[in-house]
Amino acid sequence: MEEKEFIAKVKKVSDTREHKVTKSLGVYDAYKYYRKNKPKEKEYVLTESQYFHIIRSINEALRDNLLRGEDVVLPCRMGRLEIRKYVPTIRTDGKKVKTNLPIDWNATLKLWYEDPKCMEEKFLVRINVPEIFKVFYNKGMANYNNKSFYQFSANRELKKGLKHSIKEMPAFDAFKL
Repeated sequence: MEEKEFIAKVKKVSDTREHKVTKSLGVYDAYKYYRKNKPKEKEYVLTESQYFHIIRSINEALRDNLLRGEDVVLPCRMGRLEIRKYVPTIRTDGKKVKTNLPIDWNATLKLWYEDPKCMEEKFLVRINVPEIFKVFYNKGMANYNNKSFYQFSANRELKKGLKHSIKEMPAFDAFKL
């Protein structure tokens, strides 16, 4: 088996994946609520495509602010989205080494191809970086009930954009924890 075939097999590229978020409200649920409670004046009634276009453009503006390193304050005291910086740590509990360094998947898959024993033991190659950045949802000043039930998870596109912003802007900085 060649290296490309091995990597495709490990990544399960040939299989179809179903990405499904359960028990969560999304944009279409918000549109259904809007459609049910639409305004009485005809000039304020939006079609589905207009509604989704407005949501998409606002989300792009918020993403651009985050990628410039600015905090995004959510309306109605719902909290704020911030970029936080962490120092990588490596510690041991006697048996295992624990770290928060990111995994270098290209080097890991190459190692697994060359040495099957490492694959059986799930050996991972880590990237040695001076700082780790993360998008953080700060609910400290938020004013709503059941804060523990709300969460924000950045999608893959935002994470990739953040990675490129950090590489391109040497002055990119964030609050350090």
